[in-house]
Amino acid sequence: MQKRGFNFLNLIFLALFLAPQLSNSQDFKKELEKADSLFSVRKYTQSLSIYEKIYQEQNEASPAMLLKMAYSNEAMGNIAKALLYLHDYLRITGDEEVLDKMKQLASVNGLEGYNMSQFEKAKKAVEDYKLEVLGVLFALAVLIVAMIYRKIQKHGAKSPSLAASLLIVLALIFYVVNLNQAKTRGLVMQNKAYLMTGPSAAAELVEIIDQGHKVEIIGKKDIWYEIKWRGQRAYIRENNLKKLL
Repeated sequence: MQKRGFNFLNLIFLALFLAPQLSNSQDFKKELEKADSLFSVRKYTQSLSIYEKIYQEQNEASPAMLLKMAYSNEAMGNIAKALLYLHDYLRITGDEEVLDKMKQLASVNGLEGYNMSQFEKAKKAVEDYKLEVLGVLFALAVLIVAMIYRKIQKHGAKSPSLAASLLIVLALIFYVVNLNQAKTRGLVMQNKAYLMTGPSAAAELVEIIDQGHKVEIIGKKDIWYEIKWRGQRAYIRENNLKKLL
């Protein structure tokens, strides 16, 4: 009898615990359906406000929702936010086809930071297939060691060319193992953002730039981010920059 009473109390506790979560889930679904309905009739401002509220409260979004948010912001001229949501879409899905859209937006609006050099592309390819590349390099190193050993055993002679090849392969292994995965990037979110030579409003002005530029973040000091801008270092206030994940 006592056991049944204990189980009954457990069920009540579980129901009380789950009820708010079920209610929140239903509210979330209704809000999302409302936003989708508004988006379908091209009421982008109204749908976007709901989407962004959901994104902020839930801290997550479906890929379709992110694309709609990006499209709405682009239509409204908020290029930085459009690029931010496209970046989040890429981060969640890994669908690199969206990079073409990002490059297109960057090209049309004259934005920096979206074109990769051949070296950067090669480096990214190595990062994406790091384990496979290391496997090939280790196999090559073992093969060269075996060839050196065989030549010494068979001919009693050393091979400078094989030794040099082994050193090169070992250097490549060291480079790949210590390859820095991804540089920290940030997106300029405001128009007329001031770039300064130092972390101070009294520092010398470098340039005034608009929203949408993607920059490499080097460090942070107080309310200033240190960034790379067109081959030099500059500082921008943190409220003008969104750090990308």
